[in-house]
Amino acid sequence: MATEEWVKRAIENSKTYEDLPPKVRTVLPVAEWKAKVKEHCIQCGFGWTESLANTSCSEPEYYEDLLRFYRYNYRLFPYHLSDYVCRVLRVTPFKYYCDLLYTVMREEKSYDQIPNFAAADIVQLVGIGRNEYIAIMNKCKAKKLLWRVNKSIAKEYLPVTPLDLNMQPWWTVAVVNLSEQEHRALSPEELKVCQDCCKPGAKVADLDRQLLQQLHKKGLIHLDVPIRPEDHVSIPPLEGFVSNKDSDEEGKGDPLEALLYAVFVASSERASVAELAGILSVKVPKLQMAISIACRLGFGTRLPPAGEGEAKRVQSGEVGSELDLGDGTSTPASTAAHKATKDGEPALAIAGLSVGEAGQATALVVDAEVTSILMMGALSPGLKRHSVTLFEGGRVTGREVIAELVEELRGSVAAAERFEGEMRNLAAYAKALAQALDCIRTAGGNRPVEVLRKESLAGLAPSAACRVLSHAYAAVVPITPLPYPPLPLSPNTPGPTNFGPTAEAGTPWLQLALYTAMAEGPLTVVLVCGQRLWRLPPQLACCTHALVWPWDLESVRAQSSPVMLDAAFLLFSLNEYLSRTAIMVQPLNLPEGTEVGGLTAVQIPLPPLSKETSLQGIDTRTGSTVSVERPANFDAAMKKLGLQHALGSLRLVKFDLACATASNENIDVANMPRQAQQAEGQRGVSQEEQSADESAWVPLHLQLGLPLVPAELCDLVCSQATAAKFLDTDCRRQHQDGQAQLQQQLFSIISDYGACSNCQAVSGSKEDEAVSFVDLPIYNLLFDGKQMHQLDYSDYQQGIGCLCIE
Repeated sequence: MATEEWVKRAIENSKTYEDLPPKVRTVLPVAEWKAKVKEHCIQCGFGWTESLANTSCSEPEYYEDLLRFYRYNYRLFPYHLSDYVCRVLRVTPFKYYCDLLYTVMREEKSYDQIPNFAAADIVQLVGIGRNEYIAIMNKCKAKKLLWRVNKSIAKEYLPVTPLDLNMQPWWTVAVVNLSEQEHRALSPEELKVCQDCCKPGAKVADLDRQLLQQLHKKGLIHLDVPIRPEDHVSIPPLEGFVSNKDSDEEGKGDPLEALLYAVFVASSERASVAELAGILSVKVPKLQMAISIACRLGFGTRLPPAGEGEAKRVQSGEVGSELDLGDGTSTPASTAAHKATKDGEPALAIAGLSVGEAGQATALVVDAEVTSILMMGALSPGLKRHSVTLFEGGRVTGREVIAELVEELRGSVAAAERFEGEMRNLAAYAKALAQALDCIRTAGGNRPVEVLRKESLAGLAPSAACRVLSHAYAAVVPITPLPYPPLPLSPNTPGPTNFGPTAEAGTPWLQLALYTAMAEGPLTVVLVCGQRLWRLPPQLACCTHALVWPWDLESVRAQSSPVMLDAAFLLFSLNEYLSRTAIMVQPLNLPEGTEVGGLTAVQIPLPPLSKETSLQGIDTRTGSTVSVERPANFDAAMKKLGLQHALGSLRLVKFDLACATASNENIDVANMPRQAQQAEGQRGVSQEEQSADESAWVPLHLQLGLPLVPAELCDLVCSQATAAKFLDTDCRRQHQDGQAQLQQQLFSIISDYGACSNCQAVSGSKEDEAVSFVDLPIYNLLFDGKQMHQLDYSDYQQGIGCLCIE
């Protein structure tokens, strides 16, 4: 295995067989080496001339094997190799895709097996989509025995000529190697066009379009889509996209497809191709190939080069803004495109940016669930188009497009008024999304607004995703809750203002920091990962239910947090969870059959604007606006945690004090540390003083981000955020400072009760450190409603926890 890895790295580094060490050459024959080189070059789609393939086989053999590999793995036609494939081998994209379709039909596979971009190209060239494919397969299977013994009858139903191409004026045309017979069959006009196409750089705009279409259908010309490093590209809403499957099979997937999705997410009219290559950390020639395919398929548009539309872009501030290159000098962004070196290394032009300095837009960050809800609730015709763009392209951009999306959302809400049940819920979600977009548009003034799907960043490294967000956006507003992990942004490193949680704030550490800052909260037990309980601790022994908050939701396969458990299953479930992650447990005394939504709770919107003695919030059970008494330490806690300008909601829950008292009756005070014993005595006095009260409001959960559910809470958060002018420059900087303060508080509590191995990443010296992982607690802890204490659970453990420190 070690030798295989070494050989693979040697091939990637373009080493020849003679460069290998003698020991490797003794176990690796030259024939096997050549086969591995050839296989690697074909999988990567390299040209024969500029790769090691020219040392392993002949040029015709290499390209024939490459086409065979591409066809049987349903890849896009290798347009970047058209000069040889089309000109010499005389294999046109139309012929290639007909052979690919025949391969799929012969194996009786579904149309969904063809990857997305290849399927889109097939529709554009061959005219066979999902419905046409099914119709052809039905005709073939209707022949019964003939189909079983002769699969080639499928070729009879395939077209014989390609469809007309939507040629752009800036595309270039080249002629193939014509035979003498083909040359004689040409008309004088066609011959003249072919002669013009022999000139280097012949453009479609200089030739007769009708004659070009005729020559294209005859397979006598091939078209190239030239993309230069200094070009700027925009991605309009996706039209004609075929949603099949991703080409993600290891070793056989098309590397250009993954890059195309990255282009959809990262592209900006402000960034040149060379700058975009620096943002994505890919070589410029490779990115040029991907963008060329996007423009060929109609999913991308090359903006007019300098001289045609430069004046308009300069006036709008889209080109020419000065960016700090990190070396003390500044240069226009347009000149960064020329910093691509001869070997194709990208030029990065966004290093060292200050808060919100590079980006201009504001992004509303959503998840895949939002796109699915929009698809199911698409009661207006145009909403589905935006849903497909968001799901496949990763984002929806453009002022007019966003305005159209808001109108379509409102149209869906209006159309759903006559419906009931689930459709009403979908309409409420659409209403909340429209309200959120309106809030961002109003607060941002003339700043552009985009909708970004968080999962579209998953294919990028955290550092690359951070560069994408930094280049495009001045602020990002994630909805809540979003799947973990959160966006790879840190308040201590350059980038856009993030109104969502950091990695640490997306875990129960945030709740522990909230309870500690307010000196108020429900009885809470933190259990260390790796230990196994043989009986329930006294704090959990008398409850009827418990709320469980895992540090790692994915490891315990929980859909959301918290998880409510009945007491009968509590011990078993805790041990199952503890074998995978640390957990935070809160005991409850509730009627049988109660769910999380059945708790008496009020959602308080953030940012907190009112200074009155009461707080306005949303009752989670009725959805009505209610007033609750302002907790004593609320303002002090908001200031300590830096949440004065935060966006989100605080859930207050009404617990019966009798429940808390009953849950604490059996605490083994003798096994607690001395400070915990003293605090327990003080707690007993405070509970006696409050015995006249039947219930109290305590903080349960703090969520950072813009909530869309319930819609009433979204409306309240949006109105307070707009009133606070949360997207103004000063307010964004104050929020950035507050988020850094919150991060410091989280690191402080992690340093007290966790390993704190990640706390040093606050300096931001390494781009990926701050988002790599979050420390788990290393002590069993108790929050008694006022203070945090360490607990000794040795009497309740089977063995010693693998992360527990005594």
